[in-house]
Amino acid sequence: MNYPLWALVLKLRRIKGKEHKERYREKLGYYENKRPKKDVIWVNALGLGETLSLTLFLQELSKVFSDHIILLTSSTLQSKLALENIPLPRNMIHQFAPVDNYYVLDSFLDYWKPKMALFSELDIWPLRTSKVKERKIPLLLINIRMDEKKKASRKRLGKLFSEPLKEFDHIFLQDQSSKLHLMEFGVDEGKTTVNGPLKVAGTMFPDTKDIEKRLNILFKDKLIWAAASLHQSEENEILEAYKIAKQHLPNLVLIIIPRAIELSGNTMKRALRYSKCVAKRSDYCDLPKKETEIFVVNRIGELGLWYKLAFISFIGNSLNFKEIKTGKNPFEALQANSIVIHGPKMNEPGYEKPASLGISDIVENRNDISSAVVKYSVANHRKEKIKRGQDLIKVNKAIMQNLIAYISDIYKKRELN
Repeated sequence: MNYPLWALVLKLRRIKGKEHKERYREKLGYYENKRPKKDVIWVNALGLGETLSLTLFLQELSKVFSDHIILLTSSTLQSKLALENIPLPRNMIHQFAPVDNYYVLDSFLDYWKPKMALFSELDIWPLRTSKVKERKIPLLLINIRMDEKKKASRKRLGKLFSEPLKEFDHIFLQDQSSKLHLMEFGVDEGKTTVNGPLKVAGTMFPDTKDIEKRLNILFKDKLIWAAASLHQSEENEILEAYKIAKQHLPNLVLIIIPRAIELSGNTMKRALRYSKCVAKRSDYCDLPKKETEIFVVNRIGELGLWYKLAFISFIGNSLNFKEIKTGKNPFEALQANSIVIHGPKMNEPGYEKPASLGISDIVENRNDISSAVVKYSVANHRKEKIKRGQDLIKVNKAIMQNLIAYISDIYKKRELN
């Protein structure tokens, strides 16, 4: 796409609120950040999920390359908003990713002069990869997962996907099946390493100490249950479970974090059928009231806050409904010392492990969910699971540390050459 057309598309998206009001111009080769006089390692993530899954990895990477600048680029407005509340390392800069245009990419690479480029997941653009390789910059693809659906969609792209894929010096994958799928596109097996998914090592939570303190005072005599990343089809089941559990636990407060926050109005309507004391956290509502029984969260990047407050967390998008494919990340709640329960659909690599080790509980319906909430309201029933959850997080961090060791080794070899 030529430059004027890219500019028009981004301006229209800005008008619709889909781009940052001022910083959208970074995608066109303008720079808000002055380039420090240090070598740069460029890390690119696509959207909110990909960016948040890299936060802990980026923190550790910045320590290993403490004398470098880590340039993190992402493409979506949501990813930028989420990063605003996360304490990023001092040697890290965020910028919106350049669009796939000759002029913009040349400008970007001339300005930042990266010594190495790490692209996350399958955000692969033909011109971007060729421009990086044209300058002999080491190019790595990290944290890759390719299932049957992704494979089919990439095959429809033909050489627009397969040719750029061959430009990468090395590819790090989440699981063996992803490796086999990727090799169907002509990738040399010698350039691949199955390292595991970075999400299982945990994440960097936003700095929420002030609001945590206020909420702990507010909820002093309450039991907090978080139901996170809920699919719309799961909400009735969760609310029915709340109704049952509330009969045993009168001081129970349910925090609902919908998977699609733009549909939180529907969540509010459902919740009001179960309690008159319902409130919603949005840009206009700071905290629930003391009498609030159900609180709907309508903000990006706050999962960590509610996991820390909750004695138990239901990980959504996991119950056995036809429209649901796979559950969300259970490791963030484990990291926050919350008991984890979820449905049977935990199909992402590594997500099934907590249940297989008896660290999380699989629940099928409202009765299972309410029983778990009541059971784990007793502190003594939580201690052992919380300890084992922390032990698992420590073990999983080896996945991240191994990847950083690989990257460091490749970088050192490049410097020697």
